[in-house]
Parts: sequence; C-alpha cells; structure tokens
Amino acid sequence: MHGSGTARPAVSVVVPTLNERRNVERLLTELDPGYEVVVSDGGSVDDTLDTVRRVRPDSRVVTQGWNRGTSMVAGMHAARGDALVLLDADGSTCPTEVPRMVMALDDFDVARGSRPARRSVADAALAAVASARLGTRVTDPWCGVTALRRSTLPRLGLPDLTRHAAGFELLLAARAAQEGLAVYEVPGIRAAPWHQPYPTNSLAENSRLVRALFAERRSAPAGTVPAPRSSVDGVVRQAYDRS
Repeated sequence: MHGSGTARPAVSVVVPTLNERRNVERLLTELDPGYEVVVSDGGSVDDTLDTVRRVRPDSRVVTQGWNRGTSMVAGMHAARGDALVLLDADGSTCPTEVPRMVMALDDFDVARGSRPARRSVADAALAAVASARLGTRVTDPWCGVTALRRSTLPRLGLPDLTRHAAGFELLLAARAAQEGLAVYEVPGIRAAPWHQPYPTNSLAENSRLVRALFAERRSAPAGTVPAPRSSVDGVVRQAYDRS
C-alpha cells in the first residue's frame, strides 16, 4: 500500500529534510515499500527532492520554510496513515526499527525510541527532568524517532509546538503526557550502519530543552489542528485530503 493510492495507508513515515540527498536515498531505499512516505522539506538547495522523486516516486512531498517543528507538523498533516512515525533522514534510527515503533502503538498512544549508548551528565539530568514531566521513564531525551496514533492529533495542539526546533519530539511526548495519553519508550533502537555520528548536545542545548519542558503548555484549543503554511509538490496532489 503506497501513498499515491486512494486507500488510507496503515503506516506513514514522516521524514524532515534539509540538504539530505545522500542520506535520504539510503533511507528511502531501506524503508518498507508498503509504508506511505511523507518528506517534509525545509528548502533544500541540493538534489534532495529530485532524489526523493527518483527513489520513491509515490512519496508525498511537503515544502515550507525551515524550522524543525514546522517541518514535522506539516509532514504529520500531510500524512494519511493510522500510525505516524517521525524518522530523521540521517540514519540515527535504522529504517528496520520502524515496525518495533509501530507495534508499541498496540498498547500505547505515543512511543519514543531509546538508543543503547552512554549518556553525558547533562543528558542524564535532562532525562530525569523529562521522566518526571512525562510520568514515564526517559533514558534518551534526544532520540528523535517517535510513533503516534493518528487519532491523537486533535489533542496535541500541534501548531503551538512549531516554535520548537531542537527537541521537538520530546516536547511532543510531553504534550501527549499532559493530555493524559500513554507514552512509552522503546529500548535498544539501533542506528543505520551508514549513520555518521555527530557531537553530543551541548550543556546550553540541554538547558534550553529543560526550560522548554518546564514551560510546556498548550495554547491551541483542543480539537483544532490547523496545518502550518506549506506547499505540496506537484507530484503529490491534494496531500491534505483525508480520504
């Protein structure tokens, strides 16, 4: 089942991109062809979108001004699946981990990943704050892969979260917990073999996310989920339909 068909897909994978030509080719090649793929691009100036059209021509492509939160929200609005998986293009989560994330939704409303890696003291402190905020154990606050039920979207006040770039997925989980939704951490999430590790998050970045967690309050009224301004690529017509 693909995104270009008329039937609603079971799983949509939302991939935010910004100049990710090499990574996105490997990622899309390894994703199950039965998933709907929604690429939410923040203004790439390389061949990212040409690569998407070539590798997965049935993908839905959404473009908007770059902000990670805006990109994620625009992608979720364009997705049609009953289960939504937020997946970075850089391979920090192996595409073969998507089924584990989706399976967690059998028992929970939102699932976050956790990677088997050593944490810095700053990350451990952030994890402790996040655990208290979410009411469930958080060991890897910066792990981005997240799965959620489509039915939860009206309760999350998504436009209010677009102001967040770094840590968007953790704040999304915090919002879900605030709304009384069940949040679970999926352990042992592996990176793709081709993933290039990057420096750990700085103390300043951790501090900003701690402040955001404490300040997290939804301002959008329940039941309203207006989409951020974005445009849908011509190869994917009516990406915001709900058929």
